[in-house]
Amino acid sequence: MNRLNSIALLAGGALVAVAATGCASSAAKPAASGPAATSSSAASGAPSTAASSAPGGASSSGAAGGSTSAPAGGSTTAPAAASSSAGGTSGGTGVNGGAVPSAPPVSHAACGNANVNVSLAPAVSGQKSSVFVIAVKNTGATCTLGPIPYVWITKSPTDASDQTRPLIPSVDAGKKNVILSGTTLYAAIDMLPGALATTTGSYGDLAVTANPTPNTSGKDVQDVVLPASTAEGNAMLGVYALTPASAISQIQYATTPEK
Repeated sequence: MNRLNSIALLAGGALVAVAATGCASSAAKPAASGPAATSSSAASGAPSTAASSAPGGASSSGAAGGSTSAPAGGSTTAPAAASSSAGGTSGGTGVNGGAVPSAPPVSHAACGNANVNVSLAPAVSGQKSSVFVIAVKNTGATCTLGPIPYVWITKSPTDASDQTRPLIPSVDAGKKNVILSGTTLYAAIDMLPGALATTTGSYGDLAVTANPTPNTSGKDVQDVVLPASTAEGNAMLGVYALTPASAISQIQYATTPEK
């Protein structure tokens, strides 16, 4: 090979090398854009990762799906469980919001007159001399009394001549008072609420039936002897109350003849 051919061959090799170098340089550019694509993918995947670790067990399939399902799952399930629990413990509301029937009220038998002791309660401060308070004590089991005792005003336990009846409040005879075992209810009577000119006779006894029935007259009577005979004029009897003072305050409502 002569010298000229050698030079030409060397020059061609250099061109091939330069061309090869240029190809490698241009091929590296897409590789440089690779991290940018990876970085973009990580940014879009970040909400998905956070959503997958959020309470409620959200799916990591996408940011939108994760953020939507997590609050929905949490906010729907928790109140439902709380509502069910509240219904069970309170007994007022069922799981589906329906009312739960409450237990029926405890009913008690009517008091037998043999189990209630009738007496005269001691006078309280400021009590008029014409006012007397009937005390009815339950010596038996808890039971019910009518709203008012049945009272005849007589001269004595053995003298029923000129007996009379007091006025009473207009009350529902079907209404019942529960009286616990060993406790006392009180009913007050004013023998002389009006003027002295209205008085008739002189009375010293109250014939009391503590728990009257429609056919009470003459039955289950207990005599309450007054400390001294007293005049009577349009006597007024109040309903049962828890204390003597409360019983006295009920006298004012007695406007109806007792039958």
